[in-house]
Amino acid sequence: MADVNPQPDTASTEGLADSYDYVVIGGGTSGLVVASRLTEDPNITVLVLEAGSNKLDDNRITTPGLALATWDNPDFDWQFITTPQDGLNGRTVAHPRGKTLGGSTAIHLGLVAYPSKSGVDSWGKLGNKGWDFDTLRPYYQKFHTYTPPSKEVNELLALDYMDDAVQGKTGPIKVSFGEFHGPLQKEWPETFKRLNMKYTGDPSTGLGSGGHSNPASIDARSKTRSHAGADYYSPEVRKRSNLRVLTEALVERIALTKTDGDLASAHGVHFSPKEGESRLVHAGKEVILAAGVFQSPQLLELSGIGSRSLLERFGIETVVDNPFVGENLQDHAMASLSFEAADHIPTGDVLRDPQVFAAAIEEYNTSKTGFLTAATYCSAFMPIVDFLHGDGQAELVQLLDKYLKSDSLSAFPAQKQQYDLLREILQSQDDSSIHYCMAPFQVNVHAGAAPTKYLVPSTEGNYMSLFAALNHPFSRGSVHIRSADVKDKPTIDPRYLSHPLDNEIMARHVQYMERLVRAEPLASLLKKDGKRIPADTRVETIEEAKKLGPRTVTSNFHPSGTCAMMSRELGGVVDERLMVYGTKNVRVVDASIIPLEPRGNIQSSVYAIAERGADLIKMGLN
Repeated sequence: MADVNPQPDTASTEGLADSYDYVVIGGGTSGLVVASRLTEDPNITVLVLEAGSNKLDDNRITTPGLALATWDNPDFDWQFITTPQDGLNGRTVAHPRGKTLGGSTAIHLGLVAYPSKSGVDSWGKLGNKGWDFDTLRPYYQKFHTYTPPSKEVNELLALDYMDDAVQGKTGPIKVSFGEFHGPLQKEWPETFKRLNMKYTGDPSTGLGSGGHSNPASIDARSKTRSHAGADYYSPEVRKRSNLRVLTEALVERIALTKTDGDLASAHGVHFSPKEGESRLVHAGKEVILAAGVFQSPQLLELSGIGSRSLLERFGIETVVDNPFVGENLQDHAMASLSFEAADHIPTGDVLRDPQVFAAAIEEYNTSKTGFLTAATYCSAFMPIVDFLHGDGQAELVQLLDKYLKSDSLSAFPAQKQQYDLLREILQSQDDSSIHYCMAPFQVNVHAGAAPTKYLVPSTEGNYMSLFAALNHPFSRGSVHIRSADVKDKPTIDPRYLSHPLDNEIMARHVQYMERLVRAEPLASLLKKDGKRIPADTRVETIEEAKKLGPRTVTSNFHPSGTCAMMSRELGGVVDERLMVYGTKNVRVVDASIIPLEPRGNIQSSVYAIAERGADLIKMGLN
């Protein structure tokens, strides 16, 4: 059957102009936001260069519950993997990154979470004027349109904390709670209520903590994934004559010129199309990098912006010497523990049965109901509960003093300021240091580094998994080129748990998992003394809990910070206008500019950053 709305051949270079006002590198989340907003002005021309292919009509993208089918698949995923991690007993960690129109929003699980006010305010406190929560709040609303849940879903998930008045009403991305919910989703908020950790305040306000349910980037009407490729590059936007999107176009480097003492100027981009020789397209005004946290620093280095010693090693002429390109990598390290579900509780593990999976596909295709509409995600933003009362605050201060006062901060100029801000957040009883997530399926990290290995049920039985992801990691890593060839993936070293505070904080939250699974009504949904993954793991003591992190930590897939927005003296790569230091017309608009990792899933923050980036570019035109 033919597509109802067949996609044009976006890989063809036929009719491609020699020059555009703006050349955007990356047709993912942030790149399509900026391109869409800039071309609202018919007098501005924009070219988007995307290395991946156009998969907008592929059911593995449009069906919310089929995200895993895109991971570790080279047609959709860059298939990045880290170096062996000392803090994880030498394990490597895979990082799915979208290699298609829409980028990672086209392949991720779709959870919509919002940062804390204090987390975003810390960006401004690092010297970035106009990058505080109150200034960015309108952009968190601008990117989406929220569909309120039905009365039944509202009551089932205890969503009384949601305030419809503060949600987005006209944005391209559709956000909803969906209609498929099981007992685990129903009892999650009630369990936290009984533990005196009921969620207070709408999450989008940047305030509040406790157990709650997250909406997802799913269109409530069509029950399909809503992402940048589908909705910022919508059918209406595709009709714009001043916007050209070219897929299967691999960018090799930015063409820069510089005379002694002057800022470097980008006059174009070298890229290889699907067919034909490498070519140069000119940029009349700016080159905008939106290649993501791993590839934006890679392309800067390949273009001659980075550490002189690194560039000289690979024979690359240094245009701007900045050793902090690719540094400051942060990510939400995430430990996990799976618990055997009671016999009467269905979990996603049943999809291991080919007949059950085929039935789920059929149900979704015929009625847009069932497992593959994707269940509501369950979360909890939590402080360390044992530090809230009595001598807990003193113990927290002692712990922070132990690891921060003696820490060497010379390697990265901003770390003293960053750590002071993180300390302030951790010592606030109104903030959270962990993001718990509940998933209705098993996780077995030792099945392999790729999530297609450890998220696919490999142990008999049905399980529920708890994840504990650090909201504000202290560990810092890096991303750097390994050669002068863009086809060689960069070296990614997050240095998970390299800072001892990360495992100290994580261990205390891992301990709390034991309290969670013993609390009603969640306890009644699990087998008493049931099996666990890893097998026979107990985390009753701090020492037991400290062992779980190195054994099970993976990524929550929220890397950020490698082209940090800070002053150059602090180790920054871009200024508060997102302009790359040492250049007059190269900007970065993706997650790599985040100076300090915010809490929770960063999808909403990347959209907000790109929306603000588009406005900053427009302001420069006036």
